[in-house]
Amino acid sequence: MFCIYCGSTLPEGATKCDVCGSPVVLPDAVRAAADAADAVDTAAPEDAAPAEVKAGDDESDAPAAEAETAINAEAAPEADGEAEPAPGEDEAPAHDGEPAAEDTPEDAFPEELSSGEQLPEPQPPVYREGYSLMPQENEPIPYGDDYVYEEYDEDKPRKKRSLKWLWIALPIAVAVIATVVGIAVWFNAPMQRLTRALEENDYAAVTQILPQLSEEELRGMADEMQTYAETVVERYNNGETDYTTAYELLDRLRRLFPDSNLDTAVDRIEALNASKNAFNEAQYLEESGEAAGAISRYGEVIEDDTNYEAAQARIEAVRAAYKEQVLEEAQSLADSKDYRGAQAVLLNSSDVLGDDPDIAAKLEELQAAELDDYVEGLLKTAQGFADEGDYAGAIQLLEDATREDDRLTEQIETYRQQYKEAVLDEAAGYADNGDYESAVSTLEGAYDLLGDDADIAARIDEYEAMFPVLLTDLSPSGGTDCDSGWTAADAAGNSYGNGLSFALYPVIQTSVETEYAPGGQYRLLSGTWVVEGDSAEGFSATVRVYVDGSLQYEVSTLTRDSGATDMSLVIDGAQTVRIEVEGSFDSLRSTGYVYLADATFSN
Repeated sequence: MFCIYCGSTLPEGATKCDVCGSPVVLPDAVRAAADAADAVDTAAPEDAAPAEVKAGDDESDAPAAEAETAINAEAAPEADGEAEPAPGEDEAPAHDGEPAAEDTPEDAFPEELSSGEQLPEPQPPVYREGYSLMPQENEPIPYGDDYVYEEYDEDKPRKKRSLKWLWIALPIAVAVIATVVGIAVWFNAPMQRLTRALEENDYAAVTQILPQLSEEELRGMADEMQTYAETVVERYNNGETDYTTAYELLDRLRRLFPDSNLDTAVDRIEALNASKNAFNEAQYLEESGEAAGAISRYGEVIEDDTNYEAAQARIEAVRAAYKEQVLEEAQSLADSKDYRGAQAVLLNSSDVLGDDPDIAAKLEELQAAELDDYVEGLLKTAQGFADEGDYAGAIQLLEDATREDDRLTEQIETYRQQYKEAVLDEAAGYADNGDYESAVSTLEGAYDLLGDDADIAARIDEYEAMFPVLLTDLSPSGGTDCDSGWTAADAAGNSYGNGLSFALYPVIQTSVETEYAPGGQYRLLSGTWVVEGDSAEGFSATVRVYVDGSLQYEVSTLTRDSGATDMSLVIDGAQTVRIEVEGSFDSLRSTGYVYLADATFSN
């Protein structure tokens, strides 16, 4: 069907036109209204023709004329391209000698056409550009499915229609049109368009319509805009709109409704945008193999973001993959003895993994492995020194270690004991050869490494006690305190020192004895006996040495000319040693002086 007002095609079952908004008038209704008008107007002759609308007539009559024309045109279909004569009118001469129809009225055509001119084909009235009230050529009249099309009969008389019905339909049409216009105006009002845009979430339309509202309308929508702003944020969060569109709308709303506290919505959508950007970047980093960066960016996804749960799941997955990668890399470095590099890899992972127990356990394992390797290296080097007898070098190496370990401490103690034993053995070797001074010197050198060792100190004391001691440095335990401290000379002019002098005189002092108490510390008594050169030629002397009361040494007939006589007497730890010198004189003037040079207790 078609709209009788604008000519627009109407869908099946439509009640109003979608173009002009006019109510749909069915053809049957239109025909019924015309019949009613004819019944009222009984005085009018059937052959009366409608009044011609002339130029200058009242404009209010034009719609009625147009409507009548439309109805008459609808009732008079074309036949073979010629106009059908109106029924009841007088016949007119046929054009080109053809007989006229009997029912054709005399005034059916204007007088100016009676000369034989062709009558133009009737045209449907046009109410709006692009639309026609009548269907196009060869197109059936669009009535409903129940409409019965009548076959055109040239001989059937045509009934004239009255225009009275227009005075009934016209006010209705005007009212309908006014209603439609009012509805259209209301429908297109800014508030109504804004409401529809909000319902349809048409952000672009909302942005365009808001400036068209009055201040009163804006104030009235303040609370609604606050709620709507949250809706905009949620739609962006759910992916139903893009950030730029949503942000621009919220920014416009914030400026139009300054009292609605829309800054919160703006801040929230900005935070969501940053969160979603972080999620997208994290996905890219994960795909690129940058696990650390991906975990970091996933961690920036906020809880309000719809991607939050997915981000948390990806964090766990990427963390697991990243941790496995870190552990494998650390182990590879450890296998190549790069323990510091392996530990650095593990420590750096804490920025991403935090205090992960697996990483901590691996770090502890590698630290222990590094220490083992370090200690084993030191012990191996130290053992090389010890094998060469350089215990001091071995001990010093271990003591200078930068890492503490019980194995180092134990080995240091082992090397100390081995060193002490070696020093004691070396000192004993010197002592066995009577070189107690070297023995003591060796032992004293051990103090630097061993410290105040009791065993070393005792052995030093022992060896120092066995140092050779001059009898001149000792005080006699009995007998005569022989003179000492000068240098003696024999008859040949040889000089002697560090000795005891025994002066002998006839009658007055024919013998001299002196006694010492070595206390069992010495093994030898040594010295050189010589008669001084200033002794009388007739003088001779006899020397006897008693060890613990037993005579162990005796020399007789020592004279000025006999020369020096060496003495080396084993006393084997004697407690007392007594020396006796007895003189023989050939005259009372034969004095003599016996000298024991370098008189020494020794071992």
